[in-house]
Amino acid sequence: MRRTKEAAAETRCAILDAAEQMFFERGVSQTSLSQIAAAANVTRGAIYWHFTGKSALFQAMQERAYLPQEEFFQAQNILGESDPMAALHRVTLESIRRFVADERARRVLTILTLRCEYVGEMAEAMICHREAEHHMHRTVVQVFERARDMGLLRAGWTPQLAANACICIFTGIFTEWLQSKEEFDIVEMGTLTFDGLFAGFRAEAVPVEAAPMSLALAG
Repeated sequence: MRRTKEAAAETRCAILDAAEQMFFERGVSQTSLSQIAAAANVTRGAIYWHFTGKSALFQAMQERAYLPQEEFFQAQNILGESDPMAALHRVTLESIRRFVADERARRVLTILTLRCEYVGEMAEAMICHREAEHHMHRTVVQVFERARDMGLLRAGWTPQLAANACICIFTGIFTEWLQSKEEFDIVEMGTLTFDGLFAGFRAEAVPVEAAPMSLALAG
């Protein structure tokens, strides 16, 4: 019985590996279950034993990859930190560094953003993808709400606006990096970009050394 379970797990893994590679190389719409079965050296029946169809297979492929957004699913604990905005800044940069080192995550995110048309049987996958994005957005808004309540968020920035800016830049950097075939240093770009962005979010007291100039201008 144990060997049977191990064999089933190995077959499932082989199917997922084959699907991931085929989706990456050919695109989701141009890849059939028969092609995936051939690449995995299994029958179509074996695929249907483990998955109800291509959409379920696609979802399982996505779930086993640790994507950048996953950092934010676990970011709720930063709300209790003394400086939640600094913690969000740290988590964002950690996500970029982790992504660069994770080949599977890079491949799967490429499939999600550049190799899939979310129509027909893949429409359900888009719903799941959107739910993950909405969860990330809610988490980031909560961080900026907490920062605002603590007096850390600069006047003019609302939590919603700050979250939108943060997420748009976050997703845009990854998409551009993948589209350009990784031709620039995403860690360097991300660090410079988010260091500047979070500096712009932060409400800072007037430095002591700036006081004499301010008094001179006032005079």
